[in-house]
Amino acid sequence: MSMKRTRGATLVVMLGFGSFLFQGCPVTGLLDDCYGENTISSSAYEDLNALERLLYEENWCGRYTRESGFLGDLFD
Repeated sequence: MSMKRTRGATLVVMLGFGSFLFQGCPVTGLLDDCYGENTISSSAYEDLNALERLLYEENWCGRYTRESGFLGDLFD
């Protein structure tokens, strides 16, 4: 088998295996955490005053979302 053919076959197998393995993983949920309408960037977070900053928490991708704890419930 040639190198190009082997690479193509490997790609097909990996794509098939990946779709089988991650079929329950909601990709849109991951994107909403980072770029959903309820998030703000770090520069927008820096523009907030100290009291408003208490209402936001940093998520896993470096953006900020409204806190879901006591303070978030208090000011919603």
